[in-house]
Amino acid sequence: MPSKTPTIHYASLVELYTVYVNEFVAKSPIVAGCGCKIHCYEHHFVHMVKLSKKDGSRLYFPDEKPIILSTTSGFGCYEHESRRAVRIMASLETLIRPDRVVRAERLKTGDRAFIKEFGCSQYPFIIVMVHRDGDLLALTTGQPTRRRNIRPWLAGTVLFSKTPQPSG
Repeated sequence: MPSKTPTIHYASLVELYTVYVNEFVAKSPIVAGCGCKIHCYEHHFVHMVKLSKKDGSRLYFPDEKPIILSTTSGFGCYEHESRRAVRIMASLETLIRPDRVVRAERLKTGDRAFIKEFGCSQYPFIIVMVHRDGDLLALTTGQPTRRRNIRPWLAGTVLFSKTPQPSG
């Protein structure tokens, strides 16, 4: 049985951002169970929690960072996807201990998808995408996924699996 999905609680944008910086950026590069080293940068926070402005205007992280750091109550002028945010530590666990790493056919700009199953009835899978940044692998985004939506993520070249793949 897969382990329970780790979740976090937060009350403000700066709290959520601080978790991301402390767990991803400060520990970068993250060495994955498959041997990959994933570099995590501050601006990836925007993608990891799907942060957007309420007015729909475009985000430019260097301009947004001071606002993020000053948002100590709620989310101010921003919206985010809470299902991603509460599971941000599950995304980290997926990078460190993936069940499978796939060069999925559905990836447009990414290099590979890290996939892990957790014991959650609503979103049992976490998928974390990484991309090539020169010679490095860098974090792109992460998302919880329902069981009915996992199949396309598994289609592609398996780069790592914690269980042996059936042959021929």
